[in-house]
Parts: sequence; structure tokens; C-alpha cells
Amino acid sequence: MRAASDGPFQWDFVTPGLPDAVFDDAPGFSPTPMELRVMLLAHLRPRPDSLVWDVGGGTGALALEIARLMPAGSVHTLERDPDAIELLERNRRRFGITNLHIHAGAAPQGLDQLPPRPDRVLLEVGRPLRDVLVRVWRALQPGGRLVISTASLEGLVDATDTLSQLDAQDLQVVQATVHRMQRRGSQARLAAAEPLFLIAAERPGSA
Repeated sequence: MRAASDGPFQWDFVTPGLPDAVFDDAPGFSPTPMELRVMLLAHLRPRPDSLVWDVGGGTGALALEIARLMPAGSVHTLERDPDAIELLERNRRRFGITNLHIHAGAAPQGLDQLPPRPDRVLLEVGRPLRDVLVRVWRALQPGGRLVISTASLEGLVDATDTLSQLDAQDLQVVQATVHRMQRRGSQARLAAAEPLFLIAAERPGSA
């Protein structure tokens, strides 16, 4: 593992799970915890040459994890917040990633900027998302996979109801919570990150 001062950050291991501390962050924007990124990646199942949409890029932590695992593929992230876009750009430069492409805009209208027919889509939401989900599902290749992450109970209900109406296959729902040990003086305690709902599904058809 090489520090950023020595050039682009280098992760020398075969596993995903870049440490949270290597990402630049800002007030209101922190990377998805490493343990949750690994879980989301496991459900997304990108191929070496996948075309991935990441709708709601945030700090870019997850998009960067995906991009570095599939150098023959590409990741296109859509983000509406200018501060988040600046953070995405900084993190992309820090890691020397060239197959991550950043698009400014909000879903669903901004989806038109992304290249058509993705085979993997990551959708990060904090609110009910039916209109966005239907647009994304129609764009997804047959046999493609969609992974939704949300901390919102309303988003969970809306996503599962909509996916059921769309006849999604292999529908899975997981609630994940990460607890990490923190020390204060001589005391150690487990502190919980915000719980996350993970919804994964596959569009019918052959890949």
C-alpha cells in the first residue's frame, strides 16, 4: 500500500476494500464504509468488461472500487451535487483511475447522459425512487444486475414493490450494519455506522 505523496494511491492486494481513510471527504460527504462497499460489490458481480452505471456517486468510493477491479470495463457515475462532483474528481485523480467517468445531473433526466445498455447498475438513494428505478430497469441489459442501497425505509418499500411489479429475478434484500471498535482513553466501545438496506435483483433474459 503506497501513500498518496509517492504518486497515485496503490492497493497491492487482490481483495476489494480500500481503507476509508484513503478517500478525500468533506463535511456532509463521507465514503461508504469499507465493509458495506465489499458487500455491495459482491451483490453487483461486475465482469472484467462491464459497463456500470453508478447513480448517485457521492465521494466516489464505491465507483472507484468497481473501476479498479475491471480495467477493461467502464463506470459512469451521475451526481447532482457540485461539492460531491469536486470530491469525486479529487478521488479519481488520487487513485489514477481513468475508466471512471463523471456526469453532472440528477436522475431521472440526467440518465440520458450515460451510455446506453449497462449490464450493471448501482443506485444509491435516500428517498422513494419509483420513477428513477423504472427508467434504470428499462435501460439495463437482459440478464443484467441492479443493486440499490438506501438508508430509507420508504426507499426499501418503494424499491421492493416496484421490482416485484417489474418481474425481477433473484430479488434479495439485506439489512447491513457495521460496528467498529473505538477507544476513548482506556475504554473500548463498538460504534455503529448508519444501517443500510441492500436490494439486489436481476433482469430476466440471458446476459
